Amino acid sequence: MGPDTLGVLGTGTMGAGIVQLAAQSGYRVTACDASVEALERAQVYVREGLYRFAEKGAFTEDEADSHYERIRWTTNPQELGDAPAVVEAIAEKVEPKKEALAALDALLPPDSLIFTNTSSISITDLASATGRPEKVCGMHFFTPPPLREAVEVPRGLLTSDETLERAKALVRSFGKLPIVVEKDVPGFVANRFLMPMILEACRLLEEGVASKEDIDLLVKKGLGFPVGPFELGDLIGLDVGLDVISYIHRELDEPYYAPPRILQELVRAGRLGRKTGAGFYDY
Repeated sequence: MGPDTLGVLGTGTMGAGIVQLAAQSGYRVTACDASVEALERAQVYVREGLYRFAEKGAFTEDEADSHYERIRWTTNPQELGDAPAVVEAIAEKVEPKKEALAALDALLPPDSLIFTNTSSISITDLASATGRPEKVCGMHFFTPPPLREAVEVPRGLLTSDETLERAKALVRSFGKLPIVVEKDVPGFVANRFLMPMILEACRLLEEGVASKEDIDLLVKKGLGFPVGPFELGDLIGLDVGLDVISYIHRELDEPYYAPPRILQELVRAGRLGRKTGAGFYDY
């Protein structure tokens, strides 16, 4: 694989968006997931996403096709084996991510970089599963990755300056704005703002203070946010939100971050948001 190649491990909502973004930025992408179903959903997501960009005039339909043809889809992690960099984008859970990073470490050439699309988990902790912690860095894309302008780049305790610079260069090559988080704290910056908003919205709803529709309306029409907290929760995935809140709660040991019962119940019921057709709202 050449320097214009990128591996992406995990093709859920975030992984699929990263695959699309890399392909339309000129990279050859090897997209890997253990699940054939996840790969098939990602193929539809990316193809539709590229055509939407073509409809808006970002590039032609022929260019959309050639972008798509730069993607190789596989269930075999060995095919990531000679990538100069891989973005890990599996579920937001500590142990599976550490297992994934350890597997990539065993697979990749010594100079290859490992980027993790975690939105909250310690980079230092995840990097400890590898023999190359200096070559591991966070690269937190926002939903949906092709549209959001900024990418949070949290560094671990042992992330080298060179790795950080290469992470920033990769993000810029996608046409995005890299924002470095210098200290490896639970939730980094974005989720330390976002999760309290979702927490407070759930508590207000549980206490019967206002309906979910009215809470969302006030946040949008009063505070000027583009989406309300319940709409945003449904967009990012309620299971992801619950994982993030639970992780921050465990790490900081602050009662404030105790996961709300309503969020736990929706996740147990399989209402995970837009991706399952139902969350706080029906879609």
